Amino acid sequence: MHVNNDFQRNSNISHVFDTVWRNSVISRIDISKKLDLYRSTVSNIIGTLLENNVILEGELGSVTNKGGRKPVFLSVNENYGCIAGIELQPDTFSVSIVNFAGKQILTFTGETKVNETLLSDPESLFEDIVDSIISELVQKTSDLNVPVLGISIGIPGIVNIDKGIIIRSDPFNLHNFDYGKKLGSRYGLPLFMENDAKCCAWLQCADNGEHGGGINQESKPDFLCVLARDYKGNPNMNWPGVYKKGVGVGLSIVMNGRLVDGHNYAAGEYVSHSWRGVKEGQTGLPDAVLSTIGSFDDSYREWIIDLFTTLTVQIPLLEPCSVFLHGQPQNKADLINETIRTSVPQFLRILEKCGARFVIMPEDKNEISRGAALMFFQKLFEIPFIESEDSYSRLDWDFVFDLQKKASSEKLLHSGK
Repeated sequence: MHVNNDFQRNSNISHVFDTVWRNSVISRIDISKKLDLYRSTVSNIIGTLLENNVILEGELGSVTNKGGRKPVFLSVNENYGCIAGIELQPDTFSVSIVNFAGKQILTFTGETKVNETLLSDPESLFEDIVDSIISELVQKTSDLNVPVLGISIGIPGIVNIDKGIIIRSDPFNLHNFDYGKKLGSRYGLPLFMENDAKCCAWLQCADNGEHGGGINQESKPDFLCVLARDYKGNPNMNWPGVYKKGVGVGLSIVMNGRLVDGHNYAAGEYVSHSWRGVKEGQTGLPDAVLSTIGSFDDSYREWIIDLFTTLTVQIPLLEPCSVFLHGQPQNKADLINETIRTSVPQFLRILEKCGARFVIMPEDKNEISRGAALMFFQKLFEIPFIESEDSYSRLDWDFVFDLQKKASSEKLLHSGK
Protein backbone atom coordinates (compact mmCIF):
# COMPACT_ATOMS: atom_id res chain seq x y z
CA MET A 1 0.00 0.00 0.00
CA HIS A 2 1.39 3.40 -0.97
CA VAL A 3 1.13 6.40 1.30
CA ASN A 4 -1.12 8.81 -0.59
CA ASN A 5 -3.74 11.47 -0.01
CA ASP A 6 -6.64 9.00 -0.13
CA PHE A 7 -5.03 6.79 2.52
CA GLN A 8 -4.32 9.79 4.76
CA ARG A 9 -7.84 11.18 4.29
CA ASN A 10 -9.44 7.83 5.09
CA SER A 11 -7.21 7.43 8.16
CA ASN A 12 -8.05 10.90 9.44
CA ILE A 13 -11.79 10.32 8.97
CA SER A 14 -11.46 7.04 10.88
CA HIS A 15 -9.60 8.71 13.75
CA VAL A 16 -12.09 11.58 14.02
CA PHE A 17 -15.25 9.47 13.72
CA ASP A 18 -13.83 6.94 16.19
CA THR A 19 -13.36 9.77 18.70
CA VAL A 20 -16.93 11.03 18.21
CA TRP A 21 -18.24 7.44 18.38
CA ARG A 22 -16.61 6.88 21.76
CA ASN A 23 -17.69 10.22 23.24
CA SER A 24 -21.42 10.88 23.30
CA VAL A 25 -20.90 14.63 22.92
CA ILE A 26 -17.60 16.22 21.96
CA SER A 27 -16.45 19.43 20.30
CA ARG A 28 -14.07 20.07 17.44
CA ILE A 29 -11.55 21.56 19.86
CA ASP A 30 -11.66 18.47 22.08
CA ILE A 31 -11.12 16.23 19.05
CA SER A 32 -8.17 18.31 17.93
CA LYS A 33 -6.58 18.00 21.37
CA LYS A 34 -7.26 14.28 21.70
CA LEU A 35 -5.84 13.40 18.30
CA ASP A 36 -3.16 16.11 18.16
CA LEU A 37 -4.46 17.23 14.78
CA TYR A 38 -4.63 20.77 13.41
CA ARG A 39 -8.02 22.39 13.99
CA SER A 40 -8.30 23.06 10.27
CA THR A 41 -7.79 19.35 9.54
CA VAL A 42 -10.44 18.38 12.09
CA SER A 43 -12.86 21.00 10.72
CA ASN A 44 -12.45 19.68 7.17
CA ILE A 45 -13.11 16.09 8.30
CA ILE A 46 -16.09 17.14 10.40
CA GLY A 47 -17.40 18.96 7.36
CA THR A 48 -17.20 15.75 5.32
CA LEU A 49 -18.99 13.75 8.05
CA LEU A 50 -21.69 16.41 8.45
CA GLU A 51 -22.18 16.64 4.68
CA ASN A 52 -22.73 12.87 4.55
CA ASN A 53 -25.04 12.99 7.60
CA VAL A 54 -22.87 10.60 9.63
CA ILE A 55 -22.64 12.95 12.58
CA LEU A 56 -24.87 15.73 13.89
CA GLU A 57 -24.25 19.11 15.50
CA GLY A 58 -25.98 19.60 18.83
CA GLU A 59 -26.22 22.09 21.66
CA LEU A 60 -23.54 24.60 22.52
CA GLY A 61 -21.05 24.03 25.32
CA SER A 62 -19.84 26.45 27.97
CA VAL A 63 -17.42 29.29 27.41
CA THR A 64 -13.96 28.58 28.84
CA ASN A 65 -12.16 30.86 31.30
CA LYS A 66 -10.28 32.32 28.33
CA GLY A 67 -13.53 33.41 26.71
CA GLY A 68 -14.20 32.95 23.02
CA ARG A 69 -17.09 31.28 21.24
CA LYS A 70 -18.99 28.42 22.81
CA PRO A 71 -17.98 25.05 21.33
CA VAL A 72 -20.58 23.15 19.31
CA PHE A 73 -21.04 19.55 20.41
CA LEU A 74 -20.97 16.70 17.92
CA SER A 75 -22.59 13.27 18.12
CA VAL A 76 -23.17 10.24 15.90
CA ASN A 77 -26.35 10.14 13.85
CA GLU A 78 -27.94 6.98 15.27
CA ASN A 79 -30.25 6.69 12.27
CA TYR A 80 -27.44 6.78 9.70
CA GLY A 81 -27.44 3.01 9.49
CA CYS A 82 -27.16 -0.24 11.40
CA ILE A 83 -25.22 -3.49 11.28
CA ALA A 84 -26.62 -7.01 11.65
CA GLY A 85 -24.43 -9.19 13.87
CA ILE A 86 -25.14 -12.93 13.80
CA GLU A 87 -23.87 -15.75 15.97
CA LEU A 88 -24.31 -18.96 13.97
CA GLN A 89 -24.10 -22.37 15.65
CA PRO A 90 -25.23 -25.73 14.22
CA ASP A 91 -28.29 -25.80 16.49
CA THR A 92 -29.21 -22.15 17.10
CA PHE A 93 -28.50 -18.61 15.94
CA SER A 94 -28.68 -15.19 17.56
CA VAL A 95 -29.02 -11.82 15.82
CA SER A 96 -28.18 -8.37 17.20
CA ILE A 97 -28.97 -5.23 15.23
CA VAL A 98 -26.69 -2.38 16.31
CA ASN A 99 -27.19 1.20 15.13
CA PHE A 100 -24.39 3.46 13.95
CA ALA A 101 -23.84 4.78 17.46
CA GLY A 102 -23.13 1.24 18.65
CA LYS A 103 -26.45 0.77 20.46
CA GLN A 104 -28.32 -2.51 20.22
CA ILE A 105 -31.79 -1.80 18.82
CA LEU A 106 -33.15 -5.25 17.97
CA THR A 107 -32.40 -8.87 18.87
CA PHE A 108 -33.90 -12.22 17.97
CA THR A 109 -32.92 -15.87 18.12
CA GLY A 110 -33.98 -19.05 16.36
CA GLU A 111 -33.20 -22.65 15.60
CA THR A 112 -30.75 -23.33 12.79
CA LYS A 113 -32.75 -24.79 9.91
CA VAL A 114 -31.04 -27.75 8.24
CA ASN A 115 -32.06 -28.86 4.78
CA GLU A 116 -31.35 -32.59 5.06
CA THR A 117 -31.21 -32.98 1.28
CA LEU A 118 -27.96 -30.95 1.34
CA LEU A 119 -26.15 -32.94 4.04
CA SER A 120 -23.80 -34.48 1.48
CA ASP A 121 -22.72 -30.99 0.37
CA PRO A 122 -21.68 -29.02 3.51
CA GLU A 123 -20.88 -25.83 1.58
CA SER A 124 -24.31 -25.68 -0.07
CA LEU A 125 -25.91 -26.54 3.27
CA PHE A 126 -24.05 -23.70 4.98
CA GLU A 127 -25.08 -21.26 2.26
CA ASP A 128 -28.70 -22.40 2.65
CA ILE A 129 -28.54 -21.87 6.42
CA VAL A 130 -27.18 -18.35 6.00
CA ASP A 131 -29.81 -17.62 3.32
CA SER A 132 -32.61 -18.64 5.68
CA ILE A 133 -31.31 -16.40 8.47
CA ILE A 134 -30.88 -13.44 6.12
CA SER A 135 -34.42 -14.01 4.83
CA GLU A 136 -35.72 -13.75 8.40
CA LEU A 137 -33.46 -10.75 8.97
CA VAL A 138 -35.02 -8.95 5.99
CA GLN A 139 -38.49 -9.44 7.49
CA LYS A 140 -37.47 -8.40 11.01
CA THR A 141 -35.74 -5.20 9.87
CA SER A 142 -38.30 -4.12 7.26
CA ASP A 143 -40.02 -1.74 9.71
CA LEU A 144 -36.83 -0.17 11.03
CA ASN A 145 -36.24 3.44 10.00
CA VAL A 146 -32.52 2.68 9.90
CA PRO A 147 -30.95 1.11 6.78
CA VAL A 148 -28.87 -2.05 7.23
CA LEU A 149 -25.33 -1.36 5.98
CA GLY A 150 -23.53 -4.61 6.71
CA ILE A 151 -23.63 -8.16 8.03
CA SER A 152 -21.10 -9.77 10.37
CA ILE A 153 -21.30 -13.44 11.36
CA GLY A 154 -19.50 -15.17 14.22
CA ILE A 155 -18.99 -18.93 13.87
CA PRO A 156 -17.00 -21.70 15.59
CA GLY A 157 -13.91 -22.27 13.51
CA ILE A 158 -10.77 -20.72 12.07
CA VAL A 159 -11.48 -17.78 9.76
CA ASN A 160 -9.12 -15.82 7.54
CA ILE A 161 -10.96 -12.54 7.68
CA ASP A 162 -8.45 -10.86 5.35
CA LYS A 163 -9.09 -13.32 2.51
CA GLY A 164 -12.76 -14.02 3.27
CA ILE A 165 -12.16 -17.74 3.84
CA ILE A 166 -13.37 -20.17 6.51
CA ILE A 167 -10.20 -22.20 6.88
CA ARG A 168 -11.87 -24.85 9.02
CA SER A 169 -15.13 -25.22 10.91
CA ASP A 170 -15.63 -28.75 12.18
CA PRO A 171 -19.23 -28.18 13.39
CA PHE A 172 -20.21 -27.20 9.84
CA ASN A 173 -17.74 -29.55 8.12
CA LEU A 174 -16.21 -26.67 6.17
CA HIS A 175 -12.64 -26.57 4.88
CA ASN A 176 -11.19 -23.63 2.94
CA PHE A 177 -14.66 -22.34 2.15
CA ASP A 178 -14.40 -19.06 0.21
CA TYR A 179 -17.35 -17.28 1.81
CA GLY A 180 -16.23 -13.96 0.37
CA LYS A 181 -16.68 -15.29 -3.15
CA LYS A 182 -19.85 -17.30 -2.43
CA LEU A 183 -21.70 -14.92 -0.10
CA GLY A 184 -19.85 -11.59 -0.15
CA SER A 185 -22.14 -9.88 -2.66
CA ARG A 186 -25.21 -12.10 -2.45
CA TYR A 187 -27.24 -9.85 -0.14
CA GLY A 188 -26.29 -6.48 -1.56
CA LEU A 189 -24.21 -5.58 1.51
CA PRO A 190 -20.67 -6.23 2.73
CA LEU A 191 -20.53 -9.49 4.68
CA PHE A 192 -17.79 -10.56 7.10
CA MET A 193 -17.25 -13.69 9.15
CA GLU A 194 -15.14 -14.17 12.25
CA ASN A 195 -14.31 -16.78 14.86
CA ASP A 196 -16.86 -16.64 17.71
CA ALA A 197 -14.23 -16.25 20.47
CA LYS A 198 -12.71 -13.33 18.57
CA CYS A 199 -16.16 -11.71 18.48
CA CYS A 200 -15.89 -11.57 22.28
CA ALA A 201 -12.66 -9.61 21.88
CA TRP A 202 -14.31 -7.20 19.44
CA LEU A 203 -17.07 -6.74 22.03
CA GLN A 204 -14.55 -5.96 24.77
CA CYS A 205 -12.69 -3.58 22.48
CA ALA A 206 -15.87 -1.61 21.89
CA ASP A 207 -17.25 -1.72 25.43
CA ASN A 208 -13.91 -0.83 27.00
CA GLY A 209 -13.23 2.07 24.72
CA GLU A 210 -10.60 0.38 22.58
CA HIS A 211 -10.52 -1.68 19.42
CA GLY A 212 -8.33 -3.24 16.83
CA GLY A 213 -7.26 -0.28 14.77
CA GLY A 214 -8.52 3.29 15.04
CA ILE A 215 -7.56 3.24 18.71
CA ASN A 216 -7.73 5.93 21.34
CA GLN A 217 -4.12 7.03 21.45
CA GLU A 218 -4.18 7.49 25.23
CA SER A 219 -4.27 3.75 25.90
CA LYS A 220 -3.72 0.58 23.89
CA PRO A 221 -4.69 -2.35 26.11
CA ASP A 222 -3.62 -5.96 26.07
CA PHE A 223 -6.23 -8.48 27.17
CA LEU A 224 -7.28 -12.10 26.86
CA CYS A 225 -10.84 -13.30 26.25
CA VAL A 226 -11.80 -16.86 27.15
CA LEU A 227 -15.00 -18.16 25.58
CA ALA A 228 -16.14 -21.38 27.25
CA ARG A 229 -19.49 -22.78 26.14
CA ASP A 230 -21.37 -26.04 25.96
CA TYR A 231 -21.80 -26.62 22.23
CA LYS A 232 -24.54 -29.18 21.81
CA GLY A 233 -24.23 -29.49 18.06
CA ASN A 234 -26.99 -30.59 15.73
CA PRO A 235 -27.98 -34.27 15.42
CA ASN A 236 -28.59 -33.75 11.69
CA MET A 237 -24.98 -32.63 11.19
CA ASN A 238 -23.14 -35.45 12.86
CA TRP A 239 -19.93 -34.95 10.88
CA PRO A 240 -16.85 -37.11 11.48
CA GLY A 241 -14.44 -35.30 13.79
CA VAL A 242 -17.09 -33.27 15.60
CA TYR A 243 -16.48 -33.71 19.32
CA LYS A 244 -19.51 -33.02 21.50
CA LYS A 245 -18.39 -33.94 25.01
CA GLY A 246 -17.54 -31.25 27.52
CA VAL A 247 -17.28 -27.50 27.11
CA GLY A 248 -15.62 -25.98 24.06
CA VAL A 249 -12.99 -23.34 24.82
CA GLY A 250 -11.63 -20.65 22.52
CA LEU A 251 -9.25 -17.80 23.27
CA SER A 252 -8.85 -14.41 21.66
CA ILE A 253 -5.86 -12.17 22.24
CA VAL A 254 -5.57 -8.40 21.94
CA MET A 255 -2.12 -6.85 22.12
CA ASN A 256 -1.38 -3.15 21.76
CA GLY A 257 -5.02 -2.63 20.86
CA ARG A 258 -5.07 -5.09 17.93
CA LEU A 259 -6.46 -8.59 17.66
CA VAL A 260 -3.79 -11.23 17.22
CA ASP A 261 -4.66 -13.61 14.37
CA GLY A 262 -1.46 -15.59 14.00
CA HIS A 263 0.08 -16.54 10.66
CA ASN A 264 -2.59 -19.24 10.13
CA TYR A 265 -5.39 -17.22 11.80
CA ALA A 266 -5.45 -19.91 14.50
CA ALA A 267 -4.04 -17.88 17.40
CA GLY A 268 -6.27 -18.69 20.37
CA GLU A 269 -7.04 -22.29 19.46
CA TYR A 270 -7.14 -23.90 22.90
CA VAL A 271 -5.49 -27.11 24.12
CA SER A 272 -5.43 -28.00 27.83
CA HIS A 273 -2.22 -28.84 29.69
CA SER A 274 -3.75 -32.28 30.36
CA TRP A 275 -4.22 -33.14 26.68
CA ARG A 276 -1.82 -35.78 25.41
CA GLY A 277 -2.55 -35.89 21.68
CA VAL A 278 -4.24 -39.28 21.61
CA LYS A 279 -7.60 -38.12 22.92
CA GLU A 280 -10.30 -36.33 20.98
CA GLY A 281 -11.24 -32.84 22.07
CA GLN A 282 -9.23 -30.16 23.85
CA THR A 283 -8.48 -31.77 27.20
CA GLY A 284 -7.26 -34.98 28.78
CA LEU A 285 -10.03 -35.10 31.37
CA PRO A 286 -11.94 -38.42 31.56
CA ASP A 287 -15.11 -38.72 29.48
CA ALA A 288 -17.06 -39.35 32.69
CA VAL A 289 -16.09 -35.86 33.84
CA LEU A 290 -16.63 -34.17 30.49
CA SER A 291 -20.11 -35.63 30.03
CA THR A 292 -21.31 -34.44 33.46
CA ILE A 293 -19.82 -30.91 33.64
CA GLY A 294 -23.27 -29.35 33.34
CA SER A 295 -24.94 -31.61 35.90
CA PHE A 296 -22.42 -32.20 38.71
CA ASP A 297 -20.49 -29.52 40.58
CA ASP A 298 -17.60 -31.91 41.20
CA SER A 299 -17.16 -32.44 37.46
CA TYR A 300 -17.51 -28.71 36.80
CA ARG A 301 -14.92 -28.00 39.50
CA GLU A 302 -12.47 -30.46 37.93
CA TRP A 303 -12.94 -28.79 34.55
CA ILE A 304 -12.36 -25.32 36.06
CA ILE A 305 -9.12 -26.55 37.66
CA ASP A 306 -7.96 -27.94 34.33
CA LEU A 307 -8.86 -24.73 32.46
CA PHE A 308 -7.27 -22.24 34.85
CA THR A 309 -4.17 -24.34 35.44
CA THR A 310 -3.69 -24.11 31.67
CA LEU A 311 -4.41 -20.36 31.58
CA THR A 312 -1.90 -19.72 34.37
CA VAL A 313 0.93 -20.55 31.97
CA GLN A 314 -0.43 -18.13 29.36
CA ILE A 315 -0.55 -15.07 31.64
CA PRO A 316 3.19 -14.32 31.94
CA LEU A 317 3.62 -15.00 28.20
CA LEU A 318 0.94 -12.52 27.14
CA GLU A 319 1.00 -10.18 30.16
CA PRO A 320 -2.59 -8.97 29.66
CA CYS A 321 -4.19 -6.13 31.57
CA SER A 322 -7.41 -8.16 31.88
CA VAL A 323 -8.68 -11.71 31.47
CA PHE A 324 -12.37 -11.92 30.56
CA LEU A 325 -14.31 -15.18 30.92
CA HIS A 326 -17.33 -15.36 28.58
CA GLY A 327 -20.05 -17.93 28.09
CA GLN A 328 -20.51 -19.40 31.56
CA PRO A 329 -23.82 -19.38 33.48
CA GLN A 330 -24.13 -16.56 35.99
CA ASN A 331 -25.02 -19.02 38.77
CA LYS A 332 -21.57 -20.62 38.39
CA ALA A 333 -19.62 -17.43 39.18
CA ASP A 334 -19.22 -18.15 42.89
CA LEU A 335 -18.15 -21.74 42.20
CA ILE A 336 -15.61 -20.54 39.66
CA ASN A 337 -14.08 -17.99 42.02
CA GLU A 338 -14.06 -20.40 44.97
CA THR A 339 -12.45 -23.17 42.89
CA ILE A 340 -9.73 -20.86 41.60
CA ARG A 341 -9.04 -19.52 45.10
CA THR A 342 -8.73 -22.96 46.72
CA SER A 343 -7.39 -25.14 43.91
CA VAL A 344 -5.64 -22.84 41.41
CA PRO A 345 -4.23 -20.04 43.60
CA GLN A 346 -1.26 -19.74 41.25
CA PHE A 347 -3.61 -18.19 38.67
CA LEU A 348 -4.45 -15.37 41.07
CA ARG A 349 -0.83 -14.90 42.05
CA ILE A 350 0.39 -14.58 38.49
CA LEU A 351 -2.43 -12.11 37.75
CA GLU A 352 -1.27 -10.03 40.70
CA LYS A 353 2.34 -10.14 39.50
CA CYS A 354 1.25 -8.92 36.07
CA GLY A 355 -1.09 -6.30 37.53
CA ALA A 356 -4.00 -7.91 35.70
CA ARG A 357 -7.64 -8.38 36.65
CA PHE A 358 -9.96 -11.34 36.16
CA VAL A 359 -13.56 -10.63 35.12
CA ILE A 360 -16.40 -13.14 34.79
CA MET A 361 -18.72 -11.58 32.24
CA PRO A 362 -22.47 -11.59 32.95
CA GLU A 363 -24.38 -14.25 31.06
CA ASP A 364 -25.55 -12.77 27.74
CA LYS A 365 -27.01 -14.83 24.92
CA ASN A 366 -26.33 -11.98 22.48
CA GLU A 367 -22.70 -11.24 23.35
CA ILE A 368 -21.21 -12.95 20.30
CA SER A 369 -23.75 -11.55 17.83
CA ARG A 370 -23.29 -8.07 19.31
CA GLY A 371 -19.52 -8.49 19.18
CA ALA A 372 -19.82 -9.50 15.53
CA ALA A 373 -21.81 -6.34 14.76
CA LEU A 374 -19.38 -4.11 16.66
CA MET A 375 -16.51 -5.67 14.73
CA PHE A 376 -17.89 -4.02 11.59
CA PHE A 377 -17.53 -0.54 13.11
CA GLN A 378 -14.04 -1.24 14.33
CA LYS A 379 -13.04 -2.50 10.89
CA LEU A 380 -14.31 0.84 9.63
CA PHE A 381 -12.18 2.64 12.23
CA GLU A 382 -9.15 0.45 11.59
CA ILE A 383 -5.97 2.10 10.40
CA PRO A 384 -4.11 -0.58 8.42
CA PHE A 385 -0.36 -0.91 8.57
CA ILE A 386 1.12 0.93 5.59
CA GLU A 387 2.99 -2.16 4.42
CA SER A 388 -0.01 -4.51 4.80
CA GLU A 389 -1.73 -6.13 1.84
CA ASP A 390 -5.26 -5.25 0.87
CA SER A 391 -7.85 -7.07 2.97
CA TYR A 392 -11.32 -8.44 2.19
CA SER A 393 -12.52 -6.93 5.47
CA ARG A 394 -11.17 -3.45 4.92
CA LEU A 395 -13.77 -0.70 4.64
CA ASP A 396 -13.35 2.61 2.84
CA TRP A 397 -15.32 5.66 3.93
CA ASP A 398 -16.33 6.70 0.42
CA PHE A 399 -17.72 3.19 -0.08
CA VAL A 400 -19.76 3.53 3.13
CA PHE A 401 -21.03 6.97 2.12
CA ASP A 402 -22.24 5.62 -1.24
CA LEU A 403 -23.69 2.48 0.33
CA GLN A 404 -25.72 4.49 2.84
CA LYS A 405 -27.15 6.74 0.14
CA LYS A 406 -28.25 3.72 -1.89
CA ALA A 407 -29.64 1.93 1.17
CA SER A 408 -31.62 5.00 2.21
CA SER A 409 -33.23 5.34 -1.20
CA GLU A 410 -34.02 1.66 -1.74
CA LYS A 411 -34.31 -1.61 0.16
CA LEU A 412 -30.74 -2.73 -0.38
CA LEU A 413 -30.74 -5.80 1.86
CA HIS A 414 -32.30 -8.81 0.20
CA SER A 415 -32.50 -12.50 1.02
CA GLY A 416 -30.14 -13.59 -1.75
CA LYS A 417 -32.35 -16.51 -2.76
